[in-house]
Amino acid sequence: MLNRLLTILFIPLSFFANAQSAVTGSLMDGSTSEPLSYATVSLLDQDSSLVTGAVTDMDGKFLIKTENGKYTLRFQFVTYQTREMALELTGNTRDLGTIKMDPSNQELDEVVVQAERTQMQLNLDKKVYNVGKDLSNLGGSAADMLDNLPSVAVDVEGNVQLRGSSSVRILINGKPSGLVGLSSSDALRQLQGNLIESVEVITNPSARYDAEGQAGIINIILKKEEQKGLNGSFQATTGVPHNHGLGINLNFRKKWVNFFVNYGFDYRRAPGTSYTNQQFFREDSTYYTDQLYDRSRGGFSNNVRFGADFNVGENSTLTGSFLYRYSTDVNYNDLTLTDYDENRNLGLYTLREDTEEELDKNLEYSINYTRDFKRKDHQLTANIQYQDNYENEVSDIEQSVGPNQAEIDSTLFQNVDNVQGEKRLMLQADYVRPFGEKAKIEVGYRSTLREVYNDYLVEESVDGDVYNQLDTFTFDFQYNENVHAFYGIVSDELDKISWQLGLRAEITDIDADLTDSDPLTFNYTNFFPSAFFTYKVWGISQLQLSYSRRINRPRYRDLSPLSSFTNNRNFRVGNPGLQPEFTDSYEFGFLQNFDNSSIYYGVYYRHTDDPIQRVNRPADDNNVVVSREENLGVQNSYGIEVNANQDFTEWYRLTGNFNFYRQVTDGEAYGESLYAETVTFSTRISNNIKIKDVITAQVNLNYRAPEQRTQGRREAITVLDLGFTRDMWNKKGSLSLSVRDLFNSRKYRFETETSNYISESEWQWRRGPQFILTLNYRLNQSDRDQKKGERDGQDGFEGNDFKP
Repeated sequence: MLNRLLTILFIPLSFFANAQSAVTGSLMDGSTSEPLSYATVSLLDQDSSLVTGAVTDMDGKFLIKTENGKYTLRFQFVTYQTREMALELTGNTRDLGTIKMDPSNQELDEVVVQAERTQMQLNLDKKVYNVGKDLSNLGGSAADMLDNLPSVAVDVEGNVQLRGSSSVRILINGKPSGLVGLSSSDALRQLQGNLIESVEVITNPSARYDAEGQAGIINIILKKEEQKGLNGSFQATTGVPHNHGLGINLNFRKKWVNFFVNYGFDYRRAPGTSYTNQQFFREDSTYYTDQLYDRSRGGFSNNVRFGADFNVGENSTLTGSFLYRYSTDVNYNDLTLTDYDENRNLGLYTLREDTEEELDKNLEYSINYTRDFKRKDHQLTANIQYQDNYENEVSDIEQSVGPNQAEIDSTLFQNVDNVQGEKRLMLQADYVRPFGEKAKIEVGYRSTLREVYNDYLVEESVDGDVYNQLDTFTFDFQYNENVHAFYGIVSDELDKISWQLGLRAEITDIDADLTDSDPLTFNYTNFFPSAFFTYKVWGISQLQLSYSRRINRPRYRDLSPLSSFTNNRNFRVGNPGLQPEFTDSYEFGFLQNFDNSSIYYGVYYRHTDDPIQRVNRPADDNNVVVSREENLGVQNSYGIEVNANQDFTEWYRLTGNFNFYRQVTDGEAYGESLYAETVTFSTRISNNIKIKDVITAQVNLNYRAPEQRTQGRREAITVLDLGFTRDMWNKKGSLSLSVRDLFNSRKYRFETETSNYISESEWQWRRGPQFILTLNYRLNQSDRDQKKGERDGQDGFEGNDFKP
């Protein structure tokens, strides 16, 4: 066991040493002559005990190294008959050539594959996380699930970060979606986790994918069954603090048609607190302001998605789907402001009570056509998608002021009406054509047309009856963005070496119109090359070097004048002159697969020009702080990432991630130099324990080390989550308990420092711990996955992934 553990933690010495004997060969379907990928090859001694083994690669090839002797070689693959052969190794390498396997006599339609997918699956081009296997995710939202993934973090505002960068593209089933909404942070908190099958993390995408997202792409795959007949699952959740919901996933497949529907309903309420202690330096004096937030956010949310797949002809499929999300929230925010003079004497006490009603509606229509030609991987796909997203936030704010808490009086009433909307049309076509023995060429096109509007109204009254418009904070903002993209990719495989070269061209047109301001127009054409080179070392272990160029365009919220009026001492405003940032991303990876484990070592480097970062500065003499996104000069990031999983026994599995990086940012804003050099890391360890085949327990530990920023520092975060589940009703159901943030430690602490302003703050979006009880019932399903060939994750991504 010790030797095995050392193998997992370090690059094996066997990589460099020659074994006494070796056996190689390839497995093939006896009737179709197709290679059998990921089949199991076991080497048994004369007592039928397992000595070692291997898993075939994408071409069905395997290589086993061992000592000289007599053995039995066993070949196994789901839905195929097991084969065995006697073998004597006397030195050097013995090539068995092609071994053909015959399908089982049982009808394939009746076969139920019981192989359980691991929680984390490692591929060189992406990492697939089967989030449903993470017990601490049960009853949680999409934001909770992402916050539990290795190298992914969700900050206090709900913004997603990947490897320390917030410039990451969030997709649903490989495409932009209304489920993400106008504000991805709020939408991800409202998306029920029971609708999600898996999450794909692509840190260095090829030219096939949108160039948007400096750090890469996070693709959320929704559930969709592939079995014949009627099947599905039902889920009921209840928890403390308020977290109650129902989820339904149904699928009906019959001959040439497949119907699917997903529905989720929940009610959540998240109590949270925060504080900010500020110091302002003016005229050789120091003034103090303490801010204390007490909030309760939440409400009802509904998500429904349904559609059908139609087989139109022998090799063509037409899929139509509709998605609708409707949510209503009532949020209570009480903000207490206490102002002190230079002697720390209380000068003013202010209480702002904000009751906000929020309405979100998202509609999405999608049509997809797929044509498979006779030759493998020869395919044509076409997609049309239309979205209509709407958000409305209405706030009633009452402000009371006095010399102290006992003597405050209502002095001001304010109403805020914030209407936001987006209409998006996407057209896409992709064509893949094999040539030669294993070469492929791929071309594609995508156009995305967006119309975004934001109508912001602020009114004020001194008596609560007659309101007057505040012109300074009232505006109408129109934002139109059209992106037309063309790409081409060519790839080939030569024995142990595979390569792929791609180029993507994107033409961007942006028009923004703000009340009483000159229109903004941006037009630019950019080229985004990508390159992948893979070398097969032995077995299915691989080395890969990859490169891609990325872009991060300013979001409309970064250009819009104002995003919130709850706190009239801290304003986040837009920057109409903000420019896109460009990143060159390099990564070198080594993936090893063993019988009971896999490990990925990655080294990466990112160079970014004009990085977009938020900059804080005092606005005037009234202790007001304004934050705005700015283009800084340059940013360089260097990192090392390790992902590993190991089945130590039948009852214990360990999964771990470690991401270490150094990031240097150098720029200037408002005539002030902004420089930060941080060396930090994050790690996640997940322990899965089976107790007497009755209860499965999970313990997850997340740690994020402190991080230096251009204007301060983020402190460390340590979080412990627990999960327990038990099968019921002859494994047709399960009862699960998850405990999130057991020690109430998921708190975000920051320090900000400028030449005339210092602040110390702590934010907690939702107080812990949280206890969630979930009941699952599976209709015509087992408690394990019943789909074949899911070692790479799920289908549904943008075209065929590059798998050398």
